[in-house]
Amino acid sequence: MKRFDRLILCTMSIGLAVIALFTAYGFKLTGDSGDKAYRIEVNRIIREVSDGREPGELKLEKYTYVRNAAWLEWDAEPEAVRGFFNGTGVHNNAEYSVKPIYRGDDPAGYLRLEYGAGTSRSPLLLVTVILLGAVLAAVFGLLMYIRKQIIRPFHTIEELPYALSKGNLTLDMKESKSRFFGKFVWGLNLLRETLDRQKQTNLRLEKDRQTLIASLSHELKTPVAAIKLYSSALAEGLYDNEDKRRASASLIGQKAGQIEEMISSIIAASVSSLQETEVHVAEFYLKDWIRRVTDHYKERLELLKIRFEVAVPDNKLLLGDPDKLLEVMDNLLENAIKYGDGALIRISFGEEDYRQLIIVENSGDPVPATELPHIFASFWRGSNSAGRQGNGLGLFICRQLMRKMDGDIYGEAYEEGMRFVLVLRY
Repeated sequence: MKRFDRLILCTMSIGLAVIALFTAYGFKLTGDSGDKAYRIEVNRIIREVSDGREPGELKLEKYTYVRNAAWLEWDAEPEAVRGFFNGTGVHNNAEYSVKPIYRGDDPAGYLRLEYGAGTSRSPLLLVTVILLGAVLAAVFGLLMYIRKQIIRPFHTIEELPYALSKGNLTLDMKESKSRFFGKFVWGLNLLRETLDRQKQTNLRLEKDRQTLIASLSHELKTPVAAIKLYSSALAEGLYDNEDKRRASASLIGQKAGQIEEMISSIIAASVSSLQETEVHVAEFYLKDWIRRVTDHYKERLELLKIRFEVAVPDNKLLLGDPDKLLEVMDNLLENAIKYGDGALIRISFGEEDYRQLIIVENSGDPVPATELPHIFASFWRGSNSAGRQGNGLGLFICRQLMRKMDGDIYGEAYEEGMRFVLVLRY
């Protein structure tokens, strides 16, 4: 802000100095040229009268500076001569010059010429100075507008992103009416509030998760100890009849069931944050959205030498969260790259029961038909995932997000590979 204020001060100082120099130079130039011009006209008139032209016959309208001429005989009374030289009868206190006139060697009289020196250019100079002043005022107004509408609001908000990066989510900002930063400030405040809510949610979930895991981990010790006890007894042949051995085996099965339930609770706790994910359903155009997908993956797939075919969709208006839908598409395309044969990935479009279908296909070995019902389960990985990194959550997340958007996703195998279909509302 201080630097910009110094810039304004320097600009105004330089502008005023330029106007002052121009004005001084203009007056000097006008005065010099006017002085020379009126002297030329005076000498020309004196020459005409000396050559015999009567003062009353002079045509003064053809002259620019000389406005009036007066004549006094040489032998006039001294009082009249004194008044003539002192300017008696001069119009509006104009400047004048008195010259003696000789005809031959004899004096004939005195010629007094009234003139205006350099006045013809004064209006032009004044207009130029006014224009320069107006330009300087406009520049000053523009700089003050920039200072008020851009520099000052930006100076106010420049600390907020840094505070957010440091995790300070309590710093609030007043809404700005600036046409340039009003929406930006509103968006920053909205981002801060969203991050704060997510932070509180994450803290609560983390606390609940830690409490649950600690509790379940402690409770796991009891069935594990019982299983170890009964299995040791069976291994060492401590039971002397079949009924006791069967009862021990049954107890081992019950304890194993308890452990399985506890593990399911741990798994549910580990993915419970997905239930807290916010989806903002809004209208968006299919062509604009698919362009984002294409721009993101086209170059990468070219480098991987995977043929990427994207059909041209109708520009329909769909309902959903375009950002979350992009996350779903990222998961599907990453799976296609990871589990496909690297030959082809295709995106096409369809329509069924007043729903928009987005179809993602990849060539390669499909998931066996017996495994298809499980592909959207959490932490489940198919038989084709051996040797490939992953946690079995990608498709589970996709289904959760699609259903939050009132849509759906399903997968199917075909002879040449896998196909996943996204279902969206209009």
